[in-house]
Amino acid sequence: MTETTTLAVTGMTCRDCAHHVEQALTTVSGVSKVRVEYSKRVARIESEFPVAIDTLNAALPNSYRVKSLPAEDALDKATTPSSLVGKALGAFGGSRRARAGSETPLITTSELTCPNCGHISRESMPTDACIYFYDCAGCGALLQPKAGDCCVFCSYGSVPCPPVQANQSCCHTQSSR
Repeated sequence: MTETTTLAVTGMTCRDCAHHVEQALTTVSGVSKVRVEYSKRVARIESEFPVAIDTLNAALPNSYRVKSLPAEDALDKATTPSSLVGKALGAFGGSRRARAGSETPLITTSELTCPNCGHISRESMPTDACIYFYDCAGCGALLQPKAGDCCVFCSYGSVPCPPVQANQSCCHTQSSR
């Protein structure tokens, strides 16, 4: 019997990232098929038997992670991406602005989680720039983007930055800007 699981994928900043995640997950024992959708930030994994999330994460490069979705979100991710945007805005109290030439709104509020102390801070994101440094209010650590991420929101935020949401300037690091 084939198991199909839909998981959230974090750390992706472009469609090439989705390809890297897909390639890595197909190497896991028991996994028969993987489809990663960058725009929805999900991976659909078909396997011969249940595969532990820790096993899947062990196969991924460090900049990417998979995690469980609540059943309701998994259904939404599989069917209607716009309904999830509304849920994200409700959950994070975010504001939104429409992308130029698109009806899909940009989410401009994100919750940054410090990797050192776990402190969570709700922050507004600029729509036309990336933030490279952030001082954690919990422990005072200076957060910087992880390798391959353009900003602290893409590395530690609940929502990627607006330029990445709009598919602009992805895969640039601060040194290449």
